[in-house]
Amino acid sequence: MNNINDIILQDAKKHGKIDTGSLAKKCAISRQAAHSYLQKLVNNNKLIKIGSTRGAYYVIRTKETAAALQKDNKVYKARLLNKNLQEDIVYDKAAYTIPIKKLQSNARRIARYAFTEMLNNAIEHSNSSYINISLNITKNAFEFDVIDNGIGIFEHVRKKLRLHDDYEALTEILKGKNTTMPSRHSGEGIFFTSKAADIFSIESSKIHLIINNKIDDIFIEDIKYKKGTKVSFNINKNSKKTIADIFNQYTDKDYKFSTTKVYIKLYHQNIEYISRSQARRLTAGLDKFKTVVLDFNRVKSVGQAFADEIFRVFKASYPKIKIQPINYCKAVDFMIKRAQKGLT
Repeated sequence: MNNINDIILQDAKKHGKIDTGSLAKKCAISRQAAHSYLQKLVNNNKLIKIGSTRGAYYVIRTKETAAALQKDNKVYKARLLNKNLQEDIVYDKAAYTIPIKKLQSNARRIARYAFTEMLNNAIEHSNSSYINISLNITKNAFEFDVIDNGIGIFEHVRKKLRLHDDYEALTEILKGKNTTMPSRHSGEGIFFTSKAADIFSIESSKIHLIINNKIDDIFIEDIKYKKGTKVSFNINKNSKKTIADIFNQYTDKDYKFSTTKVYIKLYHQNIEYISRSQARRLTAGLDKFKTVVLDFNRVKSVGQAFADEIFRVFKASYPKIKIQPINYCKAVDFMIKRAQKGLT
């Protein structure tokens, strides 16, 4: 048998962590003996212990992790090699570093869910060699950034789904069920993470998306070209939100993701919504839902063909789907009602 110390270090490097129970089982030794071996490596600055209960585990000590684990740290930053990364282990290291317990328990659950979802997206979709992360506890909030230098989320989705431009890709992402990796992802991660945040943003290509749930609004900014993707998340430390409440808004009694919200204004910037082809692209994939909320906020008008394709043709094809328009002006309301009555 290899030296037990060598086994510990090899396993910790391979799997990202090692704990007393797994070491005891692998080496056929008692938990007390396993703990003794692990503690000696901690004392020799080879490992760092994360946690203090039976759920504690050990990770390889590096200059980066040692610096991050300084007492009273409020910010955790790391540059991660995107190879065999496990998002839950990364989060646990960060959470142990910063005073995550200062968040309400419901906010802590949201923080873990949101961060691991967004880091997993970067790990599996970005094709980036490295991923930079930052987690921070401010006076009033928990926030994080996940930044990669890969293909960029909008370009990736646009190419995989063969879409017209990055704005169409943005719309598909926000619908919530389209994914470029259906065998491994449901496509729901960004949708629910964006709903869980107080403020959620994505920067990639020439688009900066900002979702401000505090005022129930969404914004798009044109930016200088940005390679890769930056995702930012912010939630108040004393937030009353819960994961269950967020899911319940968009799932049915069988816990299936059944409701989505589409922001018409995001579909394209600075154009008129007039053609059937535009409407067909917009409704692509919406047959997966039971309820579709169409937000016409800041849309001044729509064409007859655009409205007819959504509110008559699509509705006729999928009569069980509830289409719920909101935030529409009088001009848009007129065209919606005209289409619903079949006056084409």
